[in-house]
Amino acid sequence: MKLNRKTIGALIFIFLILLLFFSKTIYTYNMPEVSGTRPRRGSLSKLEISSGVAGWAETETIYSASSGVVGNVYVREGDVVEAGQILFEMNFDAASAERRLAEIENNIAKLEADIRAQMSRLNNIREALEAASLETDSERQYSGQTGLIIMEINRAKALVQNARLSFEYGLQSRNELTDAENNLLSLFYRYESEANDLEHSIFMKQLDLENLKFTRDSAGETLRDYRNNAVITAPVNGTIHELSAERGRYFPENAFLVSIGIGNEFTIECTISLDNNFVNPGGRCEVSNASHTLFGTVRRVRPSAHGKTVTITVVSDEINDGETFTITFENVSNSPFTLVPNSAINQDNDGYFLYQIKRRRGIMGEEYYVDRLNIIPGDSDHQNTAIIRGITFFDPVVLVSNKALYPGQTVTLKNPEDFFEN
Repeated sequence: MKLNRKTIGALIFIFLILLLFFSKTIYTYNMPEVSGTRPRRGSLSKLEISSGVAGWAETETIYSASSGVVGNVYVREGDVVEAGQILFEMNFDAASAERRLAEIENNIAKLEADIRAQMSRLNNIREALEAASLETDSERQYSGQTGLIIMEINRAKALVQNARLSFEYGLQSRNELTDAENNLLSLFYRYESEANDLEHSIFMKQLDLENLKFTRDSAGETLRDYRNNAVITAPVNGTIHELSAERGRYFPENAFLVSIGIGNEFTIECTISLDNNFVNPGGRCEVSNASHTLFGTVRRVRPSAHGKTVTITVVSDEINDGETFTITFENVSNSPFTLVPNSAINQDNDGYFLYQIKRRRGIMGEEYYVDRLNIIPGDSDHQNTAIIRGITFFDPVVLVSNKALYPGQTVTLKNPEDFFEN
């Protein structure tokens, strides 16, 4: 078969086209394939969703005034009660308290009698010693124990005087005079010692008396508590929040019995991420479930083991203690920023940077390549990051790449029509 020139020329042209196509395909085969995007002006919109359970913000709590056993119970958890309404009854051992109070009163009476007796004895001794110290014969001026003590001391004085006269006349020895003087001194010392012992004993008994009186007052208060707390009533209007009182159950003193939720303010606690910086006290949030959509106020934010714990208050007559809610925190910045998608930002030891997409003349015609653009990022939300410094234009940057990149590398751009003319 004989080919003419036109046929040969056509075959050569087709061959060159195929060669050009396969050459370009081979050339671009190992290039990274990237998608580009432009930085834009806009606002950051931060969003975080959590959940929590509503509870009463204010409660009135009742504790057992004295140890006792619960009698009849007239309410259940969740009941709405009014101030003065009977909640339950308490059974106390009032008979035992009365016996103890009577025993304490008897002990006080005995101790007071002992103190009066010892005080009388002490006064008699002090009075006798003071009278006996006088040189006059004074036993006729006193009676009772005081007179007896004075007589005893005066007899000892007389024996000393007689012994001294006998010694002066040589009728007695020095030892006999000394014995008489020592007997007189010993008598004074004995009564002084007894007086001191009586003072100490009176002091100790007075301390015991004060303790007994304090115990009596306490026992009296306990008995009054028994009488006053035999019937427990609601101190305020509210809803029974938690009830521990059960019929026949024993409770020690100061044990928790019941708490009553007051008003229509509730608190909800939830957890947010530790890097959340837009939820602060005083902020607003949406609180919702299948039945309600409300707005709450952030009261407190504090660090916890797994992030931050946020306490929210909600005022409503519609919700109940124990309801579960979804809490939505949202914050939209007021000022516009230069924004890039979070996935476009890269980081290495030299800091943060973007890959800027540029076009140049290559061996196969126009081609695209990337260049490093250092930036300083600012705040961010779940989609975008604000760029504080580094971007002064809105040329395209790499959004995603199927391979690792380096500055100056030639790439295949998937969406050039978004940025460059054909």
